[in-house]
Amino acid sequence: MILAGYFARRVAARPDHLRAPGVREVCSVSECMSPGAADWISAWRHNGLGWFNHVAEALSVVPEPQRGEFRLFAYRVYPMVFRARQRSIIDLPADVRPEPIPETFRSLGFDSASKSAYSALSLECSPLSCNEMGAELPVNEHCLFPTLDAAIAGAERFAVEQPEPGDYYVVEVLEGPMIDPSRSTNADRAST
Repeated sequence: MILAGYFARRVAARPDHLRAPGVREVCSVSECMSPGAADWISAWRHNGLGWFNHVAEALSVVPEPQRGEFRLFAYRVYPMVFRARQRSIIDLPADVRPEPIPETFRSLGFDSASKSAYSALSLECSPLSCNEMGAELPVNEHCLFPTLDAAIAGAERFAVEQPEPGDYYVVEVLEGPMIDPSRSTNADRAST
């Protein structure tokens, strides 16, 4: 797995239409349900994958009064991209050079997300949440695959079936410590 960056996002609870009762929240790499801070792109501190090379940069785009509404994630990508029925070696943008992941981060699981164009800034959609495939595939409480092998099998399937158009990337999702334990979103998470 290749370290690819950091990102702070508001994590959405499982939507009612996702019929996967074991899912509690959506921690996918996609911004479709769990978005980053408004205008994070315009700060232009992100790398070519749309993530940040430093924890401080990821947090810097979140307005101070909203910090308690966000959770901090790190991402590692599998070194292959899945296209139709083949795999190719991943070609990461040259500016993807993150600082090492602090020991305080823990793995939540793995996602498989689409990217429809090389020029697209970031990964686009996770079929597990965006297309409700988390209801028919093995997912954990974070709406992520529980193992790397399951995520690779998912990426192979998605690359052929195309629930979302594009190539598929497998990403390990790791979560860092609470950004602001005094705020409800993170405080609620700490008590579970």
